[in-house]
Amino acid sequence: MSKHAHRAPQAIRASGRESETKPSSGATNEAMNAAYSILAFSMNRYVIDHMLRSARRFGGDFERLILWGVVAHLNVAHLLPPGSLPSAVLDEAGLLPAAQDGLRPLMLRDIAQITGIPRETARRKLQSLQRDGWLVQTDEGWLLNLERDVPEPREFTLESIRRFMQTARVMQAAVDDATNARRGGGASMADG
Repeated sequence: MSKHAHRAPQAIRASGRESETKPSSGATNEAMNAAYSILAFSMNRYVIDHMLRSARRFGGDFERLILWGVVAHLNVAHLLPPGSLPSAVLDEAGLLPAAQDGLRPLMLRDIAQITGIPRETARRKLQSLQRDGWLVQTDEGWLLNLERDVPEPREFTLESIRRFMQTARVMQAAVDDATNARRGGGASMADG
């Protein structure tokens, strides 16, 4: 077993640890509960839109999307420690300066375990992602294909970020309004 493949499952768990998220205050939790329907609707609208837009890039195959996303994320997770600032880890173009050699490969067994996709199905779909130029396979495992020379992933991601930030603004406005309403000074979002 490669030393890189062994660390891969831990990397995805580490990215979702509760200790990495700032605990909300009681007042914030109360405001979030008061704005729950708007928050849930806004978040779900973004997630569904993003998943549908993303899946279209993979022929509507959500398993291929998940496989590519997990491999891509875990290949670079060690290069982007939590709390990293762009000036500390990225070049002028906003990219990781590490070449293909800087990626950490993932073994099929780890990918299947992380995603819950049966190993044989994962193998077939990973091979199809390789044929389409999204991934490469090495002796140590699967890697994101950094030589794929198309601008669309960057454009797609930047548009996704814009949509995410707009959703965050809508959600923050809902929490702020609920907070103000609890203090007796709230205005409806339609007024603001």
